[in-house]
Amino acid sequence: MLQVKPFIPLIMRLPAILTRYGFSAEVQDIFRQSGIAELFPPQAQAVEQGVLDGKNLLLSVPTAAGKTLMAELCMLKSILQEGGRCLYIAPLIALVNEKHDDFKKKYEPLGIKVGMATGDMDAADRYLGRYQILVATSEKVDSLLRSKAKSLINTLSVVIVDEVHLINDGSRGPTLEIILARIRQLNPAAQIMALSATVSNAKEIADWLKAGLVASDWRPIPLKEGVYYNRQIKFNNHPSRVITEDEGDPVSDLTLDTLKSKGQVLVFVNSRRSAQAASRQLCESVSQALTPEEKRQLQALSKDVVGPESSATKICRKLGDVVRHGVAFHHAGLKPEQRKLIEANFKKNLIKAICSTPTLAAGVNLPARRAVIRDCKRFESGLGSAFIPVSEYKQCAGRAGRPQYDPYGEAVLVAKSPAESKVLMEKYVKASPEPVISKLGDESALRIHILSSVAGGYVHDINDTFDFLSHTFLAHQKLLPNPIEIIGRIFDFLLREGFVEKNGFRFFATPFGQCASRLYVEPWTAITLRDGLKKIAAGKSFSHIGLLHLACCCPDAPLLSVGKQDFENLEAFAAKCQDELVFAQGEIPATDDLFRFLSVMKTTWLLNSWIEEEKEDDLCETFGIGPGDIYRHQEAVQWLLHAATVFAELLEARKLTFPLESLRLRVKYGIKEELVELAQLRGVGRVRARNLFAKGLRKLPDLKRLSVDELAAVPQIGKAVAKEIIEQLKTLHPPR
Repeated sequence: MLQVKPFIPLIMRLPAILTRYGFSAEVQDIFRQSGIAELFPPQAQAVEQGVLDGKNLLLSVPTAAGKTLMAELCMLKSILQEGGRCLYIAPLIALVNEKHDDFKKKYEPLGIKVGMATGDMDAADRYLGRYQILVATSEKVDSLLRSKAKSLINTLSVVIVDEVHLINDGSRGPTLEIILARIRQLNPAAQIMALSATVSNAKEIADWLKAGLVASDWRPIPLKEGVYYNRQIKFNNHPSRVITEDEGDPVSDLTLDTLKSKGQVLVFVNSRRSAQAASRQLCESVSQALTPEEKRQLQALSKDVVGPESSATKICRKLGDVVRHGVAFHHAGLKPEQRKLIEANFKKNLIKAICSTPTLAAGVNLPARRAVIRDCKRFESGLGSAFIPVSEYKQCAGRAGRPQYDPYGEAVLVAKSPAESKVLMEKYVKASPEPVISKLGDESALRIHILSSVAGGYVHDINDTFDFLSHTFLAHQKLLPNPIEIIGRIFDFLLREGFVEKNGFRFFATPFGQCASRLYVEPWTAITLRDGLKKIAAGKSFSHIGLLHLACCCPDAPLLSVGKQDFENLEAFAAKCQDELVFAQGEIPATDDLFRFLSVMKTTWLLNSWIEEEKEDDLCETFGIGPGDIYRHQEAVQWLLHAATVFAELLEARKLTFPLESLRLRVKYGIKEELVELAQLRGVGRVRARNLFAKGLRKLPDLKRLSVDELAAVPQIGKAVAKEIIEQLKTLHPPR
């Protein structure tokens, strides 16, 4: 287990701390109303370490141990007493929204302007400088730095980094590490407060940040961790507990036992399909614990979750079916609005149990009395069935225990045999999470960030780059064996592909390199789009399918997985449209591998079906995905088509900009070309646009001739939408 320094008993009352550090009566009133009177031990330790005196600090403690309060006090002290400006970096857009709304509600009455940044990656966002607290994802901060927003960094007094242990994440970690290194390089006077779950090498991270360390496993709600087998939970360091329910399966027994004591349950499984199956299995057990009023409310919630019948898919209906029983499943295949409804109603204690993949534990603040970790293995490509990391289990376990509701939380692993019970106890309950390791050493990640450093004007030669990288966690961990050789190889690549040009020993970004960096695309994505557009400009025949395929060939495009059962259909689709493709199989690295080629074809087929207005339900059935996946793919490809439009302008292939922009709009709305004009009206979308078109209303002037009542008579329009359309038309086509 992680060895942490024992706490000296510190009893600190918050009002006394606020008075000691000169906070105004208005600030003290805000915290008095929150009901917080006494600091938790880790919070008191943070004060002792000088976090309110401007010192850097890593606070590595469990969920709900008060990390955010200390961050808020640091920001308020800097803003109100020193005229400072603060940046709060959160890992996910959902968390950015949550923090922004919370800070805005609490602190705007004090005259503090709170803003957030999550939008388009090539937007300059100069207006962001007017906020005193800016909440943003690490990707957005990186984007701002690529736009040469040095002034944003230079004026920062406090930087809060939430979930800093995500430096360990292979996809998002390098960006977080780079922006921390950049901030430390450009503004070493800024106070950095890093917040983290308990990790085994917290001191190493703190040393890198030149920060003090508070590392503790203290929780406001005690956590019992154990393994369930044969109707008994064997806890580590706590007495065993017998479960008397007999529902026919372990998860149902544990769930009903929890609900009878007025708790809620999170069940973690290894796949989306398992989450849906487990939620169905729980319905009968959970229904027993519902009141008549809760059943009535859940009926209404079920209808909201399913949404309009015209756009409801099988997954939507399956979700609605389980929600009626007080259960939900939660995964990335759901629509964003469905996930929000589930989360909000779980927090209200209307939904009693959620079945999810472990991503829920990392992305949303949803505590429950009991966290049941049913599956500790999942399929990994090339490995087969493999154990999940200890850190992932700890993330799930950390969700157990609702502050102000539960006297304790329970994290329970489910075993199938006595031998497995012992393995799970040793491997997870008694184990420490894996150390955080820099993922910046991957050459593709370094390529991306070295280009952005040159384009942003931060480095101009190999020595500059080496100096900058010396500020990274990668360098601190000494994980780059031959840095000069690797950096030199990357500069050769950037020079060869036209991203940079050389003047003496100094490198400068070309317009192409500036464009790629500002658009926030991987260098190989920029190369793929550039070379494809050049082929088209030189006379290569293409179609909308060819442009979709070009976008899907990019490394930044998310791809659908392919099974052997897909081969025949995909090979037939590829043969049917081979003359329309910009790149043939094997022509570029992205299509060399057969599985990747087929994945690109499958994703192209999905997007083509989407813009041909096939129903979401049919797409989900055909491609084995959820409606949230359609949204994810169309969002990514929209951005790539926008990037292609910018590159076409740069290459002086302006004749391609119109078809690219038209296709981007078709992907955005899921429509045929004839509906592009109508679908852009706010509140219309693909279904209503098709209904308008079917009534002979094909252009905006056609709508202008109608009254509100006539427009409302079109199927699925109604008076409210009709009025909104009429108001928009007045702006778009003012009367002469």
